[in-house]
Amino acid sequence: MTRRDGGTDGAAAELQELVDEVAAATGAPTTLEDRDLHLVASSGHDDVIDEVRRTSILRRRSSAQVQELFAGFGIARAQRPLRIPGGAVPGLLGRWCVPVRWRGVTHGYLWLLDPDERVSAARLDALTDVVVQVAATLALRARARDRSSWAVGELLSGDAGSRARAVEELRRDGLLPADPAAPVVVVALAPRDASPLGPVNSWLLPRGVLSAPVGHRAALVVPAGAADAAGVAARAARTLTAQHPAGVAAGVSGPVAAGDGHTGWRQADACLRVARGAGGGAGGVSVRAWEGLGAHRLLALAEPAALAAVVVDARARALLDGDPDLLLTARTYLDLAGSAQRTARALSVHRQTLYARLRRVREVTGVDLDDGRERLALHLALVLAEESGG
Repeated sequence: MTRRDGGTDGAAAELQELVDEVAAATGAPTTLEDRDLHLVASSGHDDVIDEVRRTSILRRRSSAQVQELFAGFGIARAQRPLRIPGGAVPGLLGRWCVPVRWRGVTHGYLWLLDPDERVSAARLDALTDVVVQVAATLALRARARDRSSWAVGELLSGDAGSRARAVEELRRDGLLPADPAAPVVVVALAPRDASPLGPVNSWLLPRGVLSAPVGHRAALVVPAGAADAAGVAARAARTLTAQHPAGVAAGVSGPVAAGDGHTGWRQADACLRVARGAGGGAGGVSVRAWEGLGAHRLLALAEPAALAAVVVDARARALLDGDPDLLLTARTYLDLAGSAQRTARALSVHRQTLYARLRRVREVTGVDLDDGRERLALHLALVLAEESGG
């Protein structure tokens, strides 16, 4: 049975057919990876498989260790099919690597699992026309992606002229809705440990979703209503967790006009900041959306430190620099809307112990916790102080 991995566009379907053709002609399980070593397509023949092929199919990308191993065989420089012997690492079966090159540039690799050495170099040479078709399709896709990636970066910039030109170009190429009123949603992705994210696998994105690197992060632009932006963000983040054991976070903006992409990016970035600090455990995915961000929306206006400098007064500072138990009590109580019952349960303390701590919070800060405005000011100060690191 043939597997149908990859994106939803015509290029992915064409490449799947070509991979199936290679597998049928050689009798070898075949996979195609692009220049970023993302899985594009894979054939059937799952009765012959090793851990490298299984991981590539499941995770949609070769692991960093495998990439380093194969790079040591010179696959990036190879001009002809290259034999990778079995046993280079435990459990590795022998295979062919066929560089997919177009006009001297490598755009991907065909991998043929061949542990019994039944596939000869001559048989691979006979498939040159098919490999050229794969190369041409990957090259066209890469060129279009490079152009759209640049345009997306301009779409999210703070310069109104650059955004207008990007909208015009993306609409001309059919990559944005022609209707000027049609909104988009912006997604920001980043590792929770602030390391460089690396490339997003565009082959797994739904049709119409654009992507671009932005520093150590990545941006997705999702036509509003065409796809569930939060779902797209979660799926994209999950594909990156293998490279980022600390986990991957995503922020999702509200709908904005395409020409106002910078606003969407600031909203998504504010959501990303909160998502990075959210729970979920190592290796997990955390997604926050603008609609549910609450007071954290202020993070879209300025850096956390600048906001904290405005709202953290002497009363809040007395709590921040004092007893950690009082700080935790106050923050939990305020987070839970002043519910003594839920706060005592969350802190695993007796209700009377909680009341004693709250009296102490009032004494230390001078804040009347029964006054909604004073409670709001203290809560906002504690939230923004945490976001700014104290």
